[in-house]
Amino acid sequence: MKIYDNKKNPSAIKKTRVGKEKKLKEYNHLKIEHKWQVEWEKKKLYEVKNGTKGKRFYGLIEFPYPSGAGLHVGHIRSNTAMDIITRKRRMEGYNVLYPIGWDAFGLPTENYAIKTGIQPEKVTKINTDVFRKQLKSIGFGFDWSREVNTTDPAYYKWTQWIFLQMYKKGLAYKAKTNINWCPSCKIGLANEEVVGGECERCGTETTKKVKEQWMLAITKYADRLDRDLDKVDYLEKIKVGQRNWIGKSEGSQIKFKIITSGNFSSDPRMREDEEPDHLENISTQSDFVEVFTTRADTIFGATYIVLAPEHELVAKLKPQITNWNEVKEYITEVKDKKDIERIAEEKEKTGVELKGIKAINPANNEEISIWIADYVLATYGTGAVMAVPAHDERDYSFAKKYGLPIKQSIMPVYGKSTENEEFRYAVSAFVRRPSDGKYLFINSKQFNKISKVYGGIEKGESITEAGIREVFEETGYKTKLVRDLGFSIQSHFYHPDKKIYRKLVSELVELELVDDKKYEIDQEEVLLHEEIWMTLDEAKLVISEKKELHDFEILSGKFCFIDDGILSNSGEYNNLSSEEAREKITKKIGGKIVTKYKLRDWVFSRQRYWGEPIPIIHCDKCGIVPVPEKDLPVLLPKVKSYKPTDSGESPLSIISKWVNTTCPTCGGKAKRETDTMPNWAGSSWYYLRYADPKNKKEFASKKALNYWMADGVNWYNGGMEHVTLHLLYSRFWHKFLYDLKLVPTSEPYIKRTAHGMILAEGGVKMSKSIGNTIDPKDIVATYGADTLRIYEMFIGPFDQTVSWSTDSIIGSRRFIEKVWRQSFKVSLQKDNKKSSPQLITVLHKTIKKITEDIESMSYNTAISSMMVLVNEMEKAENIEKKDFKMFLQILAPFAPHITEEIWANLGEKKSIHKSNWPKWDKKKIVDEMVKIIIQVNGKIRGEMMLENNTDEEKAKKEALKNKNVLIWLEGKEIKRVIYVKNRIINIVV
Repeated sequence: MKIYDNKKNPSAIKKTRVGKEKKLKEYNHLKIEHKWQVEWEKKKLYEVKNGTKGKRFYGLIEFPYPSGAGLHVGHIRSNTAMDIITRKRRMEGYNVLYPIGWDAFGLPTENYAIKTGIQPEKVTKINTDVFRKQLKSIGFGFDWSREVNTTDPAYYKWTQWIFLQMYKKGLAYKAKTNINWCPSCKIGLANEEVVGGECERCGTETTKKVKEQWMLAITKYADRLDRDLDKVDYLEKIKVGQRNWIGKSEGSQIKFKIITSGNFSSDPRMREDEEPDHLENISTQSDFVEVFTTRADTIFGATYIVLAPEHELVAKLKPQITNWNEVKEYITEVKDKKDIERIAEEKEKTGVELKGIKAINPANNEEISIWIADYVLATYGTGAVMAVPAHDERDYSFAKKYGLPIKQSIMPVYGKSTENEEFRYAVSAFVRRPSDGKYLFINSKQFNKISKVYGGIEKGESITEAGIREVFEETGYKTKLVRDLGFSIQSHFYHPDKKIYRKLVSELVELELVDDKKYEIDQEEVLLHEEIWMTLDEAKLVISEKKELHDFEILSGKFCFIDDGILSNSGEYNNLSSEEAREKITKKIGGKIVTKYKLRDWVFSRQRYWGEPIPIIHCDKCGIVPVPEKDLPVLLPKVKSYKPTDSGESPLSIISKWVNTTCPTCGGKAKRETDTMPNWAGSSWYYLRYADPKNKKEFASKKALNYWMADGVNWYNGGMEHVTLHLLYSRFWHKFLYDLKLVPTSEPYIKRTAHGMILAEGGVKMSKSIGNTIDPKDIVATYGADTLRIYEMFIGPFDQTVSWSTDSIIGSRRFIEKVWRQSFKVSLQKDNKKSSPQLITVLHKTIKKITEDIESMSYNTAISSMMVLVNEMEKAENIEKKDFKMFLQILAPFAPHITEEIWANLGEKKSIHKSNWPKWDKKKIVDEMVKIIIQVNGKIRGEMMLENNTDEEKAKKEALKNKNVLIWLEGKEIKRVIYVKNRIINIVV
């Protein structure tokens, strides 16, 4: 019957029969798809008007950057997904806005212009023309009348206008800052333009360079950007990405006094001439270091301070640092390391002690060493941290490497406390046998539990004495101390032998046998305990309690407890919870409770040509002067060369005719700002312009915004690579406009989802340089746009990364062809033919599933269910026309061309995309026949098909007819029958 030749045009269909001697009309996708694309454009099917009464829906995708390579199949995934959603919404009666535009400013076009000598605006026009043609060929339902382009002066006039409003409100300012510098492109790069320490565009390793830049004070919105994530429906991983970048931390700012070698105490633990309270007014001291910590409760365990190598105190204290040459060498070594490399979890941390100076821990007055280390950044917090290696994994690794003290100040807590607990102070002992290196464990015969030796510490006993005594009493072995492991644990439990609830604080020690001699012990202990000698690895296999396993880690020197707990070794704060202690300790030592953010102000200017000119004028007399709003837009000048300057200034800086101007304030000589905006500028507000793209008086009228943005963009989908910075910047701009009462909502997007990337065949990233991109033009020509759309959605779960396979696309094409064939089966049969009850059930179940799957973006399962339905149609003798039309309607958002063609062939005059979304009948999705499992005494002995909701008596009667079941009933008396309707019948004999 089929007709598929992968080497030729797959639409070439050989002779196929429907009934007698009737040939199936060829499915010519090229002709059909072009026909309907022209028709839709002619009738302006997808154009919408503002203010239409009734329901409205705004669906948005990230507008593309029109590169010279054109679209590849990876770009199509998001467009198709949102196209499906917006098509469904139209059929549900919504006035739908699904717009498109071009994010066309940026470095790639400028680099191409430098390489080829073609003007950037001409490159942009060529590229957008290619992209537009490609998108139209796939049949997306965009409202092309609202197309925007960030490089259009009519658009970037308003980008400049928004910048000026920020400047007037103090959110735009100029400051010297460290930037990422590409020595090859001779340009400053944003963090997002540096990948793995290299320039994203040319691959050259970047360096750091201090330069004066325009900045946007996004940090002033940090709290709202974090807090308002609770208001929106974003994927949880998107919220996590946003919050991690913002990096909100509630903590304490604490000052540590710095002393020089001449003032060091002979006792490293305490300076007897000073009490802790002397530090309350430490701000009067000339030398101190301020740290920010979220864990003030751990301060008694702080055993050293770490400064960022760039910290201003390092240079200030140079005369007191006795190993300055070593310190200077390390600073030079770290200087060009990328921040992301320095803080990477997997990277080994390095550092150098600042000898000759120490810090005073304000909680206990202990002298602690000061270090510089690469894992501390000057730009985060205060550029200094108090290191608590017992309770921070990064500090722990550093302390182990350099042999620094590790002191517990927080006890882990296991179990929940209850009323009327008995408190017990205990010792828990690892006992090693030197002869073979095995350890002693006790099996409690009464409770069948294996553990270390443990027991209470009696009044007047030391921890060591208690451990030695307990081991002897329970086993008869004499032991000696190897080491006090310096770690205590609190646990709450019920003691079944004593029938009491107990709160236990246990100290951990390691003991060793004096010899292998075993002395006689109380017979009662012999009956209670059985000794077992095991290696630690063997013990881990039979002991599963989390507390016990933590003890093994402590013994091996690997344990670091990072969670909240109960304070220990913390003076007057012992036994307080971490939460209680943080504020109390901070206040007592003169600290402050503060909120900090990892987020830094946005470096907004770029030293390049192809970007929006920053509308600022520099006057020697008046200083920085904004360009008057009436003079906007500040147009990019026409230039012959776009090459960056050797000085690192923008190419605009050498165009004297453009740079030299007059001051709007005093009329004197002045110069234009030559930095341009990043391409993030235009993409931060484009969704607003779509609401009113032709407006010349404002970026969009309030009336248009109140209509389309009454709640915000209803659904925004894009790549995971843009859900952090682009989304953050866009939310920031929107909140600023909201504060000016220019937009109706405080958040721009109600719902934000993301799709997984499509990799090239073999699972590698698509790249023009590798030559492995797949051009959708070729797929459309060979297989058809509808096939491409179906395949893109069927290839795998929408939120996951998947690999392209040209061979697999044939399956999607075959599905399209099956639909085409079924349409002739329907059109050629008599009108009075009805669908079978079974087919109707499958149809209505499929309508329900597609309706739900589109909303959850479960496109692959939606298509799978439609494939099942079409297979049922192939087997069916008849398909009623109205049933087939309902199927076409749920397929239409996925395959708009073929469904429109068949819809018209079946006599419909109005577009299928303007028809009403079908509703499933609840009664018809219930199966008429259901499978019932038959059990005898709980074991499966057979199965049967019964009518839905068959009663027990009839089910029993049918079960007793089953020959296989009768074998198990022979000679036995049926005592009772247990029947679970529509599922199972169990015959008990």
